[in-house]
Amino acid sequence: MASLPWTRKHAPQRSGEIVGQEKAVEHVTRFLKGFKRGQKPLLLHGPTGTGKTATVYALAEELDLDVIEVNASDTRNKESINSLLGAALHQQSLFFRGKLLLVDEADGLSGSADRGGVQALLALLEGARYPVIITANDIGGEKLKPLKKACEPVEYTPLDPKALLGLLRRVAKKEGMKCDDEALTALSRRSGGDARAALNDLQALSGAKSVSAAELEALGDRERKESMQNALLRVFKTTSAAVALPAFDNMDEDVDQLFLWIDENLPREYSKPADIAKAYDALAEADRFFGRIRRWQHYRFYVYIYNLLTAGIALAKEEKYAGVQEYKRSSRLLTIWIMNQKNAKKRGVAAKLAAKSHASARRAFEDVAYLRPLFKHDKAAAAAITSELGLEAEEAEWLTR
Repeated sequence: MASLPWTRKHAPQRSGEIVGQEKAVEHVTRFLKGFKRGQKPLLLHGPTGTGKTATVYALAEELDLDVIEVNASDTRNKESINSLLGAALHQQSLFFRGKLLLVDEADGLSGSADRGGVQALLALLEGARYPVIITANDIGGEKLKPLKKACEPVEYTPLDPKALLGLLRRVAKKEGMKCDDEALTALSRRSGGDARAALNDLQALSGAKSVSAAELEALGDRERKESMQNALLRVFKTTSAAVALPAFDNMDEDVDQLFLWIDENLPREYSKPADIAKAYDALAEADRFFGRIRRWQHYRFYVYIYNLLTAGIALAKEEKYAGVQEYKRSSRLLTIWIMNQKNAKKRGVAAKLAAKSHASARRAFEDVAYLRPLFKHDKAAAAAITSELGLEAEEAEWLTR
């Protein structure tokens, strides 16, 4: 079976195991122990991998609280927030235990498509029966200002390399790894204060009998360019994270092309349904991180993307498959290009409709369908809409066809 990610396997079980964030953890502890109905929620903010979500779960374990977690990336508009969070804030906890609501990654509410998302969240938080904790990587966005005013901010800073070094020592010892202090120090420094990235790197090296600083440098600085065929072989033909992780280090392909290569060839290589399901789970999770980079420019997520596209895919299978496949470039790009050409006029109309109606581009693209009956059966309405939206002659003609 694929091994459990060490970020989960060695997740803190008690608040005392959270490294380098003593003041923040103390603040959250006081909030949960002394919570009164109507109290302001906490807004935990800071870079990824600094212990925000880990603090919530560790304290919930200590204080015997059920955690109801909602990811803001999945509840981006007013309707979904009212549906999911509204129910969570008012329903009774299982087994009559205490409860706290965790709204993770509130950065996800700051995009242009989040119509009413922040306002809906604020309305639900007023007079909440249970403690509410919100996390965010960056609270500098304009749309999060109302949320900052309604919450009590608690800052999580990048972890000090010394704190990370202590964490890596403990995990390496538990896993029976032989690592010299120089190698662990290098790992802690190059993680940029991100415990998640540091543990991912350590797990990647776990297949080696021992880890030295020289071996670590060799792992990170390979200069040999590899073909896509060889890179995919490293991923598909191993069950070792250490072998798979460097597979794409020196590839010239963009990350979106890597997604297409893996998506095209994964079902050619893996045949067991369970292996395919696990591999596509890893691919989907990587795509989720890629979406966050595109929306919010959280470039640190590239670390997680490459880990999932390499070790995640490699460890999804229980054993290596026999035979060597000829890996092929995806034909999906041609299909996408053909569809884009076919939908070019529709996208043009949708962009003008979105600008006039203050709707998202996706919503406007769907709503274009409602214009077509008007253009076919009501010439006066068609002329008025053409004038209002500033449609080109060929766009108006397309709506009429």
